[in-house]
Amino acid sequence: MTPEALLDGIVHGSAGVQRRAMAKAITLLESTRADHRAQGDALLTALLPHTGKSFRLGISGVPGVGKSTFIEALGLYLIAQGLRVAVLAVDPSSSVSGGSILGDKTRMEHLSMNEHAYIRPSPSSGTLGGVAEKTRESMLVCEAAGYDVVIVETVGVGQSETAVANMTDMFVLLQLPNAGDDLQAIKKGVME
Repeated sequence: MTPEALLDGIVHGSAGVQRRAMAKAITLLESTRADHRAQGDALLTALLPHTGKSFRLGISGVPGVGKSTFIEALGLYLIAQGLRVAVLAVDPSSSVSGGSILGDKTRMEHLSMNEHAYIRPSPSSGTLGGVAEKTRESMLVCEAAGYDVVIVETVGVGQSETAVANMTDMFVLLQLPNAGDDLQAIKKGVME
């Protein structure tokens, strides 16, 4: 699809057309091929006038804290309030094989089947900070599609993965109870 066709599908397409166009656009933006990069840049330029109206929420926390479960509950609540919700779930990539499980969507079973939700798993591909290299650009695709809330779920993080806080309107850090002592609390890192 051309950038123009993707733009039309994202901004004006019916639900099914819009979802396909969003998926293709994000795949195009994540591609490392030079010709795809040029097409992706053209698409982003065309999308920009349609962005800026969504609330951006970053969700982070250690592996197993319940980020996906929390996002499903929050997403379903927001949809019940009449909002459309997009979730960009970033999964860690193996340093050995480069592959990713991309399994966060399976933990959001009810949300993933809701017609007012869009969930896109993406690999981190070795990018530090808890997000993928093209997370910011993927957020713009969701905004241009008219999603009211765009949620970014980071990979399970430690104390230094804070990139998502710089690209969202609100950042939520989920923590396990009784995880650390006073000395750990002093080493704020991601909590700052």
